[in-house]
Amino acid sequence: MSYSDPSLAMQKGTLSLMKAGATGVQTGGRIYDGVPGGAVKPYVSFGPFQMLPEHGDCLDGGEAFLTLDGWAAGPDTVQVKKLGAAIASDLDRASLVVDGQRLIELSVEQIQYMRDPDGITAHAVVTVHAWTEPVAVASGAPVNTAPPVTGTEP
Repeated sequence: MSYSDPSLAMQKGTLSLMKAGATGVQTGGRIYDGVPGGAVKPYVSFGPFQMLPEHGDCLDGGEAFLTLDGWAAGPDTVQVKKLGAAIASDLDRASLVVDGQRLIELSVEQIQYMRDPDGITAHAVVTVHAWTEPVAVASGAPVNTAPPVTGTEP
C-alpha cells in the first residue's frame, strides 16, 4: 500500500473548523493560505506543513505538523494571545474528516507569542500535530463523525 498525502484535505478541514469557530470570529474570517497585499489585521495564515509518512505491514498512515501564524496589531500582545487561544480552541482535539484517511488525533502541540521586529506587529505561532491512517485499515468505530470537507479552495 502506498502513502496517500492528506495535507491538502487537512488544510481544507482545519480552515473550515477555524472559519466556523472562534478564530473566524476573532479575524472576521480572514484566514489565508497566501496572504494578500494590504491584509487587515488580525488574520491567520497557513505556515509550514510537514508530513511524515509511517510505513508498516498493511498500514501507510502518517504524522503531520501544521503551523498556523496569527497576526495582530501590537505592540502589546493582548489581541494576538486571544487569537492564539481561538486557534487552539478550534483545533485541539477537534474532529476532522480527511479524505481517504482516519484522523487518529489532532492536538495543539505548542503556541508561541512574540513581537515582530517592526515594533507594531504581534505574532502567534501555533503548531498542530496530527496522526492519520488509511480508512481501509481503520478498525472499530471511526473517531471522526463530521461530514467530509468539500471545495477546492483552502
